[in-house]
Amino acid sequence: MIKIYIDWNIMSGMKNNHFQELHSIISNKEKFLCLYSTSHIGDIFRSYSDDEIQQLKINQDLDFITKLTNDFCLFNDGKNVNLQQYEPQELFENRIRESNIFSDLSIDNLFKNDLDDPLLNKLLENLKDMLNSLNLDSAFAEAYKNPESAKMLDEIFPGLKDDLTMNGFFNSFSKMNFNLNEGEAYKNLRQIVQKIGINSGHFNENKNPFDLIDNSYKQKGIESFDVGKYFPKGQNAPIWFDEIVNDYLHLDMHGYKSDKVKVTDKEKNTFTNTTEDASHTAFASICNFYLTNDDKNYNKTKAVYEKLSISTKVFKPDEFIEYYKTYLNHHTLNDHFKSLFEIFTKPIFYDIDDNEGEYFGKVAFSKEYFFNFFNKIWFQPNEENYFSFTLSILPPNPNRTYTAFQEIDTLVRIFYEALGSDENGLELFDYQEIQDDIWNGRHWFSNIGELKLVRINGWIQLYYNNQQIKNDGNGK
Repeated sequence: MIKIYIDWNIMSGMKNNHFQELHSIISNKEKFLCLYSTSHIGDIFRSYSDDEIQQLKINQDLDFITKLTNDFCLFNDGKNVNLQQYEPQELFENRIRESNIFSDLSIDNLFKNDLDDPLLNKLLENLKDMLNSLNLDSAFAEAYKNPESAKMLDEIFPGLKDDLTMNGFFNSFSKMNFNLNEGEAYKNLRQIVQKIGINSGHFNENKNPFDLIDNSYKQKGIESFDVGKYFPKGQNAPIWFDEIVNDYLHLDMHGYKSDKVKVTDKEKNTFTNTTEDASHTAFASICNFYLTNDDKNYNKTKAVYEKLSISTKVFKPDEFIEYYKTYLNHHTLNDHFKSLFEIFTKPIFYDIDDNEGEYFGKVAFSKEYFFNFFNKIWFQPNEENYFSFTLSILPPNPNRTYTAFQEIDTLVRIFYEALGSDENGLELFDYQEIQDDIWNGRHWFSNIGELKLVRINGWIQLYYNNQQIKNDGNGK
């Protein structure tokens, strides 16, 4: 299946009968595995209120996500990004319960000692006392001696200079969190950064925005403002995930396609909007396609993916529809094979060597996804009177890839419905076939050749050769 990730603006539009052609295309659940993430839940949570009409609308939104994605959800557990089936309603209710915690990040709130166990309460009280008495790193005190860094720290950590202890840090961090996510503090912080480094006027559509930012700091002889210093990598998410988020925020902070920050009675655009968009970009990086209708998100995501060598295709709805009609509109086994064999007539293959520098055949990366899965083709020309090749996948994010049971099930189904049981009498896929991450797959001998679908080292591959039908005299 082709994994596709769609931002909430497009999902919401489809729910309201916009993007009808797109909706019709991606509703083909034999071809597309449409995913949502906890960032979609965050998008919807921003509109949460006690109003009954609004709650009804939110329930309809969550139901639509279920209908579109079959509850396949990407979520970050702090160490890995996982893909599992979760009901959006359950995740939304969790988000409501957690909102009270994140509204106050002070030590007193994080370590409430209202448990029934007196001993545990005493231990928590001692822990709070210990944290409250700890002094921060001396680097903070030094930073406050410099007017420029002091001004920036005051903006980021309000009130911290008056209490350089862990207690002061947590209280300041809580205020920062509130100001960023509920007010317009991010706009002020962004303005400070842009006065020091670079702003929107420095960017050129034909030049890499990351290079322009770095060069601007080098020309001024000052150290670049690094978002990662304030949002360290690997503490609450995989390093690769944080790297995407930080690079995205780095662009926005310096004025490249920056998001609007404005809070009024009618609208609320804060730092939360930008961080959720950054998280969408990170989650989408493990999918084949990311669809967004937001110009700013579209451009920042493309720039981040290019920097990090992520091959996820970023499209607006019309662009995806055109791509679908050109490269993905194959439905039967014969359709896929016909398109696949045409690939070998195109000049897209190049020679590769093995680890020892010896010739290892030819490889190509296709814009098509053969059998709704494979996009890498390898073959080794031979002097024998038969033709063979191997199909595999190039993961869009080199740091993380997934093959869900649903994908294997659909892949097996395509071949089974056309070729029947394999040589061992195996039919449709059963997830219990995979033991200790090993799957023996399927093996067919047919009038179109020998096909072997296997999983090796976690990777699904398809081996094809027509030697058997050549020997039998049945091949074309």
